[in-house]
Amino acid sequence: MPSQFEITLNGFVDFLRTRGAARVDVVTRQLTQYTEPYSPARDFYRRILNAIVSGRRTGTDEETLRAVLEAAPQYKKAHYQQVVDGWLAVLPQFTGTRCLRVHTGRWHNPSVTVRATPHLLLARPDGRKEALWLYLKADPLPAGDAEAMLYLAGAAMPEIFAGAEPVVVDVRRQKIWCRGEETEGFGVWLESEANGYKFLAEKWEDARA
Repeated sequence: MPSQFEITLNGFVDFLRTRGAARVDVVTRQLTQYTEPYSPARDFYRRILNAIVSGRRTGTDEETLRAVLEAAPQYKKAHYQQVVDGWLAVLPQFTGTRCLRVHTGRWHNPSVTVRATPHLLLARPDGRKEALWLYLKADPLPAGDAEAMLYLAGAAMPEIFAGAEPVVVDVRRQKIWCRGEETEGFGVWLESEANGYKFLAEKWEDARA
């Protein structure tokens, strides 16, 4: 059943990692952005992320990445270079895969719906399917964030591609996170965090009324 508030997987994970009063700012910023038209200026990594996806789909990974890196403005070049180096280093672990059409899935909670869309959906030669989320930021991806992403993505996977396994890649660190044994109580914790998000979101709505 749809929830009152729907946010992206990354948006909810940003909320999870934030503590104390700063959570109010996270919720306010997210809900404000969701009510405004999309602005590419807010999406620092969009071009290099699109290049990774396009390059994998066409089998021209290095050529596509180099072209975007060459055209990048100076203030982005160092960041994009690290992303390119990291992706090309981790790419051999996805040798022989082919890209499938990407679908969006959702984790539903009475308080919040989390929308999960993988960057890539790959089919391996042995028939296994993997849905990849790519993390490109300069700060390392915390283990707790990766575990939350895997859990939520796993819950949404029947809508994305039944039977596929969620995979999170910290591209710059060349670290691949796969779903392991779920920590006891993890789902209950996420449910309570969703309730906390709704509480702050409703306060934001009341303030705008």
